[in-house]
Amino acid sequence: MSSLSSKISESNLFSQLRLWTGVVLFISISLELILFPSFENFLGCLMTFIVYWIFLFFLRRGVILNNPFSFLVYSSFFLARFIPLPATLLEGKPITYGFEAPYDTFLFETLMFVVCSVAFYFSTHIRFSNNTILQKLLLKMGFFHASPTILWLMGFVGVLVRIQQLIVAGDVEFGDVNNKFLAGMIYFQYAPILLLFPSLSRIVYKKKNLVLFYLAAIFIISFATNSRQAMIFPIFTIFLLFFLTLVKDNLSVFHYIKPQYVILIFISCFFLLNLVSDISLAMLANRGLRDDISRLELFSKTIETLQDDQVMNSLRQVSILDKGDMSSYYQGWDENYLDNFMLNRFGNLRVSDQVLYYANEIGYANSKMLDSFSDKFVAIFPTPLANLFDDEIDKNQLDYSPGDMIYQLGSRSTRFVLGTHRVSSLVGDGLATFGFLCFPLFFFLLFFSFKLLDNLVYFKDGDVFFSILSLIIVFDLFGVFRNSIGSINLFFFLFRGFWQYLVTYFVVYKICWFCSKVFFSSKMYN
Repeated sequence: MSSLSSKISESNLFSQLRLWTGVVLFISISLELILFPSFENFLGCLMTFIVYWIFLFFLRRGVILNNPFSFLVYSSFFLARFIPLPATLLEGKPITYGFEAPYDTFLFETLMFVVCSVAFYFSTHIRFSNNTILQKLLLKMGFFHASPTILWLMGFVGVLVRIQQLIVAGDVEFGDVNNKFLAGMIYFQYAPILLLFPSLSRIVYKKKNLVLFYLAAIFIISFATNSRQAMIFPIFTIFLLFFLTLVKDNLSVFHYIKPQYVILIFISCFFLLNLVSDISLAMLANRGLRDDISRLELFSKTIETLQDDQVMNSLRQVSILDKGDMSSYYQGWDENYLDNFMLNRFGNLRVSDQVLYYANEIGYANSKMLDSFSDKFVAIFPTPLANLFDDEIDKNQLDYSPGDMIYQLGSRSTRFVLGTHRVSSLVGDGLATFGFLCFPLFFFLLFFSFKLLDNLVYFKDGDVFFSILSLIIVFDLFGVFRNSIGSINLFFFLFRGFWQYLVTYFVVYKICWFCSKVFFSSKMYN
């Protein structure tokens, strides 16, 4: 049963999305088969077509309004399998660039998307009431109400935590409870962004220039983190909130952007991507200093690198040479796939191919992978509770990724590689850990994850209300299950991640609410 009518009107936003993604797909498949004719590349085209055809079934305004945040998670699964074909073509590469297990990759990635789609379908159709008990509880706890003052106070809390984390150099270990709790509140620095989107936050705020100035400030602060994720976070948050605004208000892009400005915007985006790419290179060039100098010094070094044309030209040339120097998996770990780091973050299909390659080397349902997963599952819980399951567990010994473990086992490396935090692949790690049982397991995990995410909206009188928390962390939610994760991430979100967001938000919201009442006489906006 749907919370909102399934027969709601749609603007031409959706017809345009279907049209242009279809055009991109048709051109990409045609060029791929003409320029790089092979059976492996044909299978890559077939995978892209299948996931696109399935995704169109859910690309409807009614589906998004009823399930906005689970849809965003689902769309990230789609993009991880759709981006590789057109993106590799733009760089003059086949979709199988660097692949060593293409048949397994395209088969299992398609199957993984089918499993995700079935889970999303059932999560959107199994609904017993407009609002669950949890939704009603979150409403009473204030998750759907805020004021400009509260959002600004939240933003300052997030900035202070960010600065504190920079002072401790971001070294938050498993056992460091205090710093880990504080690190979980960094997302509050993005709260004032909501003031730019009154339709979603239901907060009217006229001082937009002040918000833009604040955005510029946190973008500069992100440089000091030497984290590309932190740098792009506010950009993608704004983009996703803009998309949700268009969907909620049933508007076309051209309601805000005149058609004659579209070309100018594309040109601006091109230059912005180049700027972001240069910043990324400057960050990587100074990353080796991250543990040896203060964050202020690291920030200064990054700016100096950016301003030195000779050094930047050298870095660009080295980057091009490195990307052209591709290694075979038996020689070592190699994530080289897409040149653009933003596209590579969400569309690196070669990582999946690599993890599947090592999964085949060690065998599916590998006992050591399962033992590692079991330890990490126990470590999800706070230390006192984890010790009830295993009193000998040492969380500091588990500071490695599933990608580290499968590479350590599959490469038969004599070097100790645990702790380098290699990315992984959900389907590759799932097969290596659970064998083919991973697919029914992932179905249930994704189903319940989607149902949890649907609690972040509230329905009343034929309208949808977005929780303030969900709008602040919209980019986090979009990437929570991106293509570089392992199986443990699904369990972490269900058993801790989601609830941790609720607890940290409620604590900070109540403190900010109290301060706004006592010191600012803030009026709540409903």
